[in-house]
Amino acid sequence: MSKILIAGGGFAGLWAAMSAAATRHRQNAHDIGITLVSKDTHLCVRPRLYEGARPEMLVPLQPLLDAIDVTFEHSRIAAVSSTALRTETGVMMDHDRMILAMGSHVAMPPVPGGAEHGFVVDAYKETAHLDAHLSKLNTNIPGAPALIVVGASFSGLEIATSLRDRLGPDATIYLIDQQDVAGQSLGASLTQEIKSALDRANIQFIGGEILTQVTADQVVLRSGREIDAQATIFATGLRPSPLVKGMGRPASDGRLQLDRNLKVIGEIGMFGAGDIGIAAADDTHKTLMSCQHAMPMGVVAGQNAVLDLLGHDLRDFAQPDYATCLSLGMSNAVFTQGWDRTIAMKGTDGAAMKAQINEKWIYPPTPDVGRDAIFDAILPSQS
Repeated sequence: MSKILIAGGGFAGLWAAMSAAATRHRQNAHDIGITLVSKDTHLCVRPRLYEGARPEMLVPLQPLLDAIDVTFEHSRIAAVSSTALRTETGVMMDHDRMILAMGSHVAMPPVPGGAEHGFVVDAYKETAHLDAHLSKLNTNIPGAPALIVVGASFSGLEIATSLRDRLGPDATIYLIDQQDVAGQSLGASLTQEIKSALDRANIQFIGGEILTQVTADQVVLRSGREIDAQATIFATGLRPSPLVKGMGRPASDGRLQLDRNLKVIGEIGMFGAGDIGIAAADDTHKTLMSCQHAMPMGVVAGQNAVLDLLGHDLRDFAQPDYATCLSLGMSNAVFTQGWDRTIAMKGTDGAAMKAQINEKWIYPPTPDVGRDAIFDAILPSQS
């Protein structure tokens, strides 16, 4: 029996598993075994974590994988290669094709005290740890220490505005970024919307600054300014899993370069999907570290792993359509279309779109709908 191993159980890995199983079924390739290996028993709906950790953000992997006849191996991955995967317990798993989908993590800057005293909204457990800390704080006392969010791009903006909703009007919230304008990396089309949202939420933006020290109750800025802080939360960008270090041909941000079929350039028998890889979305744009790209990349990688084993032509990956939906508080979000981020909805309409995306569209099918419905949802049948 030929073996496909999928390393990682996030959006890219789970969508790859469903797509590979659907392709195997439709090709009558019953001699291909598919195994997904993940350190987690659940898919964490990570784009929602800025809201806080909630049980509905964890989707159990085993029932869904059982429904599509994919083996689940609950293990932490220690190393991967073109021939095998090794778990931290020393188990070696060989393969004929592998799909790398180990995702990414928040890149904590090398600030003294940051790793020890800082929080991140990254994985479910880390978010729950922050929630527990926030629940102990009294933010309604005049002059109480502030909440600090470091990084004013997509995640930082969502975290900061969500904190205002969660903690009430009296909490002091700072948003700090080395760029002069909040959300500068998101483009000029969003600048005014972001500024207005921060003003309405009374979130104090400090631009052109970086942290030089973090303690349990204070942060120090490069300018020498000291701010008393009850919590410092880092939203400072993503880095791909360190498990891919030394493999293939890494791009400048550490992601593996993938060809048009999502094969890892420079490796044999390996495909990539999600945050560990970078591929062409269209003629001029590259994929981003986002579930918006991870899911369709997983679909193509899963399909191609099976087709490659069968000696069939592979499918090219392309995702010319691009959209974003930035939450700026409980009843406000901005939905944009196109790579230039043209605003299509905002305010309560944008918030309704955000809820639709976060609570429905990015969730996988439920196991109870049955195998064929799962396959059709992930890889629609063609006449």
